[in-house]
Amino acid sequence: MSNEENVALYEKHKALLNITSIHCKSGWNEVLDEMLSSIKVYMDGNQEKYNISPIIFTSIEEKFGVLEISATGGDEVTQEIINFTIKLSYKTCELCGKIGLLYCSTKWLRWSSAKTLCKKHAASLLYYNITHG
Repeated sequence: MSNEENVALYEKHKALLNITSIHCKSGWNEVLDEMLSSIKVYMDGNQEKYNISPIIFTSIEEKFGVLEISATGGDEVTQEIINFTIKLSYKTCELCGKIGLLYCSTKWLRWSSAKTLCKKHAASLLYYNITHG
């Protein structure tokens, strides 16, 4: 686990998790907590009613500066909640949870590591803004 906050998040939602840890920075914990809580509420109210297969998360990690989330089961609604959370990770600083953008460690994106950071953390880590187009 990355830190104590990730351990607390894991413990709170371990019934949905088929993993031993969550591999990301704590800035994304709030969006992950909201995702897991929303899915739990949705499944508690609809799983039996609509015969939805149980959802189990098999991976939650950072990859190329954004969240990568894998799960089995669920339905279209649970998948949309997961997709929305991944989209939020593109705009949420992975270190502090404030509004962020995708940055890279060098001006040469091909050889760079990417992170989603707020301006303060990007400046302190000397990361460059990734612009498209």
